[in-house]
Parts: sequence; C-alpha cells; structure tokens
Amino acid sequence: MNTESRAYNIDKLGKFAEWCSLLHPFYVLLLVFFIALLFHSDLAPLEETHWDAPIYVQLSKRAAETNMLAEYHQYAHDVQPGPGDDAYWYFTRIGHILLLGEVTRLFGATETALVAMQWLYRVFMALGVTLCITLGLRLVILLRSERPDPIWWAGYLLAAVTYIASDSYRGLQGHLTSEPPAFLALAVFALMLLKAVERRSLIISIFAGCLLFLLFFIRIDAVLPGIVFLIVLSATAVTLKKLDAVPGIVVAGFASLIFYLLYAWWFSPLVNPQTLVNFSSEAKEMFPGVPAKSLFAIVIAGGLLWVGACVAVSILWRDPVIRFAVVWLGLALLPMVIDSLSGRSVQARMAFFVALPLLVLAGEGWSWILRSFIKQRKIRPLAIALSFVAILAFTPHSLVMQELRSLAVNHLPLEIQRYLFISLSRTGAIRSTPQYQDARLGLLVRSVYERLSLEYSKAREIGEYLYVPERPAYLLWSSDELADQQLSYRSLQGYIRLFRYFGKEYPKNADIVLTKPRKASTEPCTAQAPTELEPVVFCSTFDSSDLEVLQKSNIPLYILNAGEYPMPDIPQLKLKVLLFSPPFVMYGIAE
Repeated sequence: MNTESRAYNIDKLGKFAEWCSLLHPFYVLLLVFFIALLFHSDLAPLEETHWDAPIYVQLSKRAAETNMLAEYHQYAHDVQPGPGDDAYWYFTRIGHILLLGEVTRLFGATETALVAMQWLYRVFMALGVTLCITLGLRLVILLRSERPDPIWWAGYLLAAVTYIASDSYRGLQGHLTSEPPAFLALAVFALMLLKAVERRSLIISIFAGCLLFLLFFIRIDAVLPGIVFLIVLSATAVTLKKLDAVPGIVVAGFASLIFYLLYAWWFSPLVNPQTLVNFSSEAKEMFPGVPAKSLFAIVIAGGLLWVGACVAVSILWRDPVIRFAVVWLGLALLPMVIDSLSGRSVQARMAFFVALPLLVLAGEGWSWILRSFIKQRKIRPLAIALSFVAILAFTPHSLVMQELRSLAVNHLPLEIQRYLFISLSRTGAIRSTPQYQDARLGLLVRSVYERLSLEYSKAREIGEYLYVPERPAYLLWSSDELADQQLSYRSLQGYIRLFRYFGKEYPKNADIVLTKPRKASTEPCTAQAPTELEPVVFCSTFDSSDLEVLQKSNIPLYILNAGEYPMPDIPQLKLKVLLFSPPFVMYGIAE
C-alpha cells in the first residue's frame, strides 16, 4: 500500500513539475495582471474606502474646473506650510489630484467619472504588481547573472496571488487615494533604473530620474523608497565592482534633483527642504498614535507576502537578491518605524511601498518552497507555508482582536498599556470600543474605520438638489455620533465632499487655493455665510434666532436626516419631505 501511495505521489509531483515547465513568462505576467485587475472587482466606487477618498474626489472637481497649479504658484507665499493647513496638505498630493481632475474634466462631475477613476486606479495597481515580478527578474539577472527557470516563475506567481488576496491590496486596488499611482510610479522607476544599469544607457537613466521626480509630484513622501532604492543599487554596484554602472545611477539622481530644484523654485517656499522637514515633524503632533497600532499597520500593509518573505530571509539570507531586498525594505521603512515608536499614527495604506521588496522576497521564498517540493520531494515546507497562509487569511478578525484587547486591558501593566491604547494617553482612561461585528476574515485586516462605504448615487441626488445655480442654502445635520462606523463623523464629512462634487461648477476665475472646503461645523448656522464659491453652509447647531436671520435673508434651510441619526435640535417647526433617498431624508420648512 505504501509503495502504491508513494508511486501515486511521485506521479502527481511529476505532473506538477510538467505544469510548471509550461509556464511562459509572458503568460505568467498576463495572468497576474488580470487576477490583480479583477480579483476585487466586487467593490463599487467609494466602497470600503479610506476617508481621504471623497476629499480627493471633491478636489478633482476643483482641478478640473479651475487652474489649480497656477493658483498655487500665485499664492505660494500665502499658503501656511504644515499638516494642519488644508491647502498645503493638498499640494503634497498635487499630482494625484490633477490626475483625478483630468478624469473629471473628461467625464464631468458624474457617476461615470467615479467609475472611470476606480478602473483607472485598478489598472495602476494591477500594472504595479505585474511590474514587481519583472523587477524581481531584473534583480536576479543583475545579481545572480542567471535566467530564472519555470519554477521561479511559479513561485513569483504564487507570491503575487498571496498579495492580491490580502486586505492591504483590497484597500488600494481601485481606491481614489494617492497610493495607487505612487505604487505604479515607484515600480516603473525601479525597473527603469535597473534597465539603465543593465544597458549602461544614460538616456534611460534620465528617464528614470524623471520618474523619481514624478513620485515626488504625486505624493511627496513616496519619493523616499525610490531614493533608498537608488542608493542601495549604487552601493550594490560598487560592492560587485560594476563601477561602469555607477554613472548611470548618478545621472538618474541628478536628473531628478534638477526637476526638484526647478519645482521648488517655481512654488517656493512650499517644497523647500526646511519646509518639508517642518512638515514631517509637525505631522507627529497633528496625528498622534500608539506604537503597537502603528507598527501593526505596517505589518498589515505587507499582507500575506510576509509568509514567503520570512521563508526567503530565514533560508536564503546569503543570496544577493535577498540581501538587496532586505536592505531596501529596512532602510525604506526606517523613518516610518521611528515615527511609529515616537508616537505618530501610521495607517496601513501609508506603508504601501513595502509590497515591492516584500514581493521580491516572497517570490524567492515560494520559489524555494516549490523547488524543494518538486526537485527534492519535500512536502513539509509547502505544507507549513500554506498552513500559515490559511491561518492569516481565514482566522475571524473581530474575535481575535476582541480577545487580545481584553487580555491587554485585564492583565498588562499600565506602563505597557500606554503603548497600546491611544485613548489612555489622551484622556488617562481606556475608552470602551463599540462591539461591532467585523465579518472580515483574516488577521492582517485594516481597521474598520479605514473601510468606510459611501453611497455616491445618493450623494449625487442630494448634491444636485442642494446646489441649484444662484441659490444659497443652509443644511442642518445632527452632530450626534453613533457606534455605527458607517455613519461616523468622517463618513459625514465624506458625504459633504460628495454633495459639492455633484453640485454646481466652480466659477472659472475663482481663487480657491486659499478657500477651505465646506465642512460640518458645530458653530451656529448663521456664524457662517454663503458665498459665490461655496453657496451651501453645513452646520449642526440651530436656534430660533438663526431662523429669523434666514427668513429675513430669504435663504432656505434644509434638514437632512440619515439612517438612525436623531433629528437635529430645531425650533418647533412644521417640516415637509423634499427628498427621500434611503437612508437619507431631506426636509424643508413647510411655512
């Protein structure tokens, strides 16, 4: 019986090896691209998205209907540099905003534009993941001087699939934040720089330098992993005594520096070195966090790639490709780790760049596992790796998090709890959390507040009703917050951004850089006044004196109720339903 079983297993291994030998590089890349493109296609625009996404959607309308770059040049000295100033924060993501603005310019401020944005960013992420495999190929050719075999391609295919199946990838693919275009730009830059080194081409080096500056233009802090890659590659070339490759790397860095200097001069002082340093230091105070949560967010960003990467580091740590990827990963993560330990809040999406070196490590790790399985008939490494993947992917997230929280609260000393709970450092007490039932499976899952869902079609109906041309208005919304995260304060702000996106066009010659977008305010309604640029005032505090002011000005007041929110506190007025679009109901004064 054992002889028959062994013969059966050998036959299966032979068939698997034969299948691997049929993997053509082009078909592997094509397969990865379409898996990455379609795997999370169940998500609608702005579903399970970050709260920044509706901000960028509204800004795309500004970029499409006004000359945003020219205004930043004109008012550069009036913008207050720092993370607390909206205008400066937007400028640090200006390339991303202008890109979305072109989509809005093409399709108008419509639902079609949102769908087009989503698919564009899906393509960006799918291309980025596909190019990561090509990046691994070029590193192997450069550092090992060999051509990978079909088992290598199978390992990288498996590594890519583990990343695509991760929640961190689901949080980037098709979402309208600045990370997807930065991810693609970083992958293309790294690939072009390796091409320049391989071919000793100064033209390709200059192009790589342009891509490095493009990273800075899309998202300022995304340039750091690119700079680290350039430095590590330069040091590697010197170590391997390939000194003829160094001039190309230097040319790439010099080209990007020239573009930066021109950019800094034109928009001075917005991206001057001292301004950027101050921005980074002030961000720690603006966004406080706890080390444990921030470090775990970095782990979440890598998703299931950590399984294959850990195998590669533990087994193949002498390999030059592994060492290169580890050094790149470590140096690129160093500032973020320091920020985390010093108390700055870090979210999983901010560490998007870890996927590039991790995918190389994971690809090498899974290649070793498959090679051991096929060549040496060792099934244990494959079984252990797949078991870890299954545990990380299918363990109930909410159950584990609640148990770990209870364990920390009840058994850990106060000194350690301060590194785990942000509410303890703010108020001196651990805040109770809502007992939400997060249905998501997996241990490496983004926080529920990073997965807000906004119904953009409902926002379009309300926005089109509110922003009737030449008609100012006040919108009253309850300020009470519920345990339901989908109706939280950030979700409320997101809907206000979408109302404006679907509303009237901005005046052609409007100076909007220094004009802050409307937000829900706790001030009395009449403390703010409608303007031509922002004709609708959003507020949550209203009394009879406010009503008298509005009646004298002949400005309509709308009351918007959402889901389980209580009605706002208003004087005894007879109301009528103006618009019903569940979960939203808009009322007006009947008299």
